[in-house]
Amino acid sequence: MPAQWELTAAEKRAKLAASIPKEYLIPESELPPSSRLDVSQVPKELLSKEIIEITEKTATDLVAAIAKGEYTSVEVTTAFIKRSVLAHQLLNIFTEFFPEMALKRAAELDEYYKSSGGKTVGPLHGLPMSLKDQFRVKGIEACMGYVSWIGKPDEENSTIVDLLLAAGAVFYVKTNIPTSLMAAETRNCVFGQTVNAYNRTLAPGGSSGGEGAILSMKGAPLGIGTDIGGSIRIPSSFSGVYGLRPSHGRFPYLKVANSLEYSETVVSVDGPLAVSLSDLSLFSKALLGQEPWKHDPRVINLPFKEYELPKRPLVFAIEPTDGVVTPHPPVLRAIKMVADALTKAGHEVFEFKSYKPAVGTEILVRAWTADGGENIQGDLDASGEPGIPDIDPFVKGFKPLTMKELHVFNKDKLEFNTESLEYMNAARSPSGKKIDAWIRPVGVSASVPAGHLKLRYLGYTGLLNVLDYTCVVVPVTKCDPTIDVAAPAPGTGSDAALEKLLWEDYVPEDFKNGSVGVQIIGGRLEEERMLAVAGVVEESLQA
Repeated sequence: MPAQWELTAAEKRAKLAASIPKEYLIPESELPPSSRLDVSQVPKELLSKEIIEITEKTATDLVAAIAKGEYTSVEVTTAFIKRSVLAHQLLNIFTEFFPEMALKRAAELDEYYKSSGGKTVGPLHGLPMSLKDQFRVKGIEACMGYVSWIGKPDEENSTIVDLLLAAGAVFYVKTNIPTSLMAAETRNCVFGQTVNAYNRTLAPGGSSGGEGAILSMKGAPLGIGTDIGGSIRIPSSFSGVYGLRPSHGRFPYLKVANSLEYSETVVSVDGPLAVSLSDLSLFSKALLGQEPWKHDPRVINLPFKEYELPKRPLVFAIEPTDGVVTPHPPVLRAIKMVADALTKAGHEVFEFKSYKPAVGTEILVRAWTADGGENIQGDLDASGEPGIPDIDPFVKGFKPLTMKELHVFNKDKLEFNTESLEYMNAARSPSGKKIDAWIRPVGVSASVPAGHLKLRYLGYTGLLNVLDYTCVVVPVTKCDPTIDVAAPAPGTGSDAALEKLLWEDYVPEDFKNGSVGVQIIGGRLEEERMLAVAGVVEESLQA
């Protein structure tokens, strides 16, 4: 007989299925067989010309078109609702779906536009957006992949949701995450496994993996994720989309559901995932235009300012490997592609080593396990669910830090960040110039096989959470087994055992079409500058 937690989870899945109107579903007989791994282009094969025309546009183009009266918000929202349903049928993306609420909101925006003589309520007027499950929407649940959180509709919106609504956004869907958020995968005991649009045997990353998946299928033009160890950047890279990890205090995080809530040693941040680089700027400008510092006391009063790059070649510090674990061949190739493109464009590029990355990763893990796993285990125990194996490292084998130990830990972290800052300030290129941007991999691999617990190292992203540096992810390439051939572990990483294990995981055919992006990194609170620098990187790659 099923356990009570299994019955509760099944009931939740049935409720989700019932929220999808039958007229939006593509008949099972028309869907591609499970043997078709790359389904990224299936929407173009099964949806109407009108839907494709709308959903292939960027968020930036869509808000401009709505403002000119070329589309109504209802037309745009309906198109993305329909495309998102197909994406869900193929990849298992949704946790909550509320099209009626969205279409009512869209109609109200259209009526305002009509009655005001063509005025918009804000820079996102009429734009549908997706939300990672942890963002609260009044009347909708945010179960966070926990069975024990099911059946508790939120009584208010997250602050960022309110501010984006004020800017004109339309919300219609919440997307899947791993139990507790503390994994770079996307699976849980409630909704199951989300898979990758480019290869359905692969994962879309995590913990904002549902956001990466829906954007890769263009089931949403713009979405919001969170990041405490790579949870925006890893899905952006694995799903072939763009992502912005801002510094803490730039965007509002108030009233966002979370595990390890109120932990201030290494802080989770929220930020956008998008189908184009310009959409990351659109989101940032629109959100900061709502003056979030007046609504969340942790947000710094720092309005968005357009950044003008210096009229000279830029200086890029390229870090192909952090020296702890060497990335797989597709990732090394992506880094080389970026370095070669920037060099060809006339910029100065030199190989760089980060400051004590193994120490930074150790600090990150200590921050995640400061309570000995009690917070996460408590939410699992409340329903009796087993959770997922991905989070076992954070709930087993650690003792809670005492208050004295926590103070010493915070001191150690401050000393590490101070030394890292001094190291970065002193860094110079071979020609003696200061660094404009630091580029490193997002991770060791081009995605990972879905559900196989093979994302065992988060140092490439996690270090930057410890330092709280601004990061932009730009997609570069995909794994090609004919080029990215298997090889023995190079033995150059300081963690030889882990490197050997991860390189044994790399079977080129298994990773076929796995997406690879890179991180473009600046200092704290340098969102505008890094978006501008990311534009230079993208232009160089395109050239």
